[in-house]
Amino acid sequence: MEKRKRVAILDRLLVREVLKTLAVILLILLLVLLASHFVKLLGRAAAGTLVPDAVLSLLGLQAIKVTGVLLPPSFFFSLLWVLGRMYRDGEMIALQASGVGPVRIYRATLLLAVPLALLAGLLTFVALPWANAGIERVKFAQQDAADISGVRPGRFNEFDRGRVVIFTEGISPDGRRLQHVFVQDRQHGRAGVVVADEAYQVNDRNSGDRFVILADGARYEGTPGQADYRIARFHEYALRLPKLDLGVHRLRVGARSSGDLWHSDTLAARAELQYRFSVPTAVLVFALLAVPLARSEPRRDVYGRIGLAVLVYFVFMNLQRIAERWMELGAVPAWLGMWWVALLMVLVAGLIVLLDSHWLAGQLRRRRAARVG
Repeated sequence: MEKRKRVAILDRLLVREVLKTLAVILLILLLVLLASHFVKLLGRAAAGTLVPDAVLSLLGLQAIKVTGVLLPPSFFFSLLWVLGRMYRDGEMIALQASGVGPVRIYRATLLLAVPLALLAGLLTFVALPWANAGIERVKFAQQDAADISGVRPGRFNEFDRGRVVIFTEGISPDGRRLQHVFVQDRQHGRAGVVVADEAYQVNDRNSGDRFVILADGARYEGTPGQADYRIARFHEYALRLPKLDLGVHRLRVGARSSGDLWHSDTLAARAELQYRFSVPTAVLVFALLAVPLARSEPRRDVYGRIGLAVLVYFVFMNLQRIAERWMELGAVPAWLGMWWVALLMVLVAGLIVLLDSHWLAGQLRRRRAARVG
């Protein structure tokens, strides 16, 4: 009964300390990444390539996108922090003297790692493609949909992927009308240029279409170098803005749902699905790696192996990228996928445990004694 009580206390202690440290590390990483992304979004908004109203939406989608990806490294380094501190303060020595061995430490670690792996799987299989799809839709909306509120005077503003180009010398004080406007577009396969004194935007309530109304100008239509130009002068000229038509086929593979990827036979879809599997798998792999890598002598530097842990982490992440790239190129069979990276790291964890084991130390002492004798 007494031993079970100590075991329950160990589980609660480890889970509580790791979760607190995990929350701090994850929050710091999120703030750093989102701050950098926020600066980029503000720069795009200031340059006129992004509607200011979309900045916060993109920032929120980016936070959802990276949370699942940041969970494995945050869990890894939080485990290293907590277990390393326990070694430094001699708590591990006391636990070992009470009969708590490495197997029991692994059990307490996996007690937390398994739910976190399930959470990481939920974030990568569901939240990640949803966030990527949202980001893609905002980007397509910026590229494909023209809106004169995003037109900047004194520069050529491209809309509808370059099919519509608008230049204006200035904007009215209320910001609703463009002054001295130049528009180049293509209608019925013929390029045309429209010059007008001013322009403003209206929405058709019945159809939902948007129109740019050009006032007091002329339209020049024809082929450059030929004498078949047509000139039409107008008091008002309506230019319909293209509607955004988003389908699944236009979304990149990272924004497609996991169900679509599962039923797809393309190499890119298989690689993306394997990548999503690798995120929750990384949580379990890091749990196995953190226990031996956190080991240190009492009263020594708490993070004697932190350099090795960082090296192992970067090797693991780079191997995952290489494995994903190999899958996209078809350099490895589909059944192998990216699983070999996780298996390799499990072998590394086993090797570190073996090097730290009393059995190996005893074998080496016996060999040295045999040589001396």
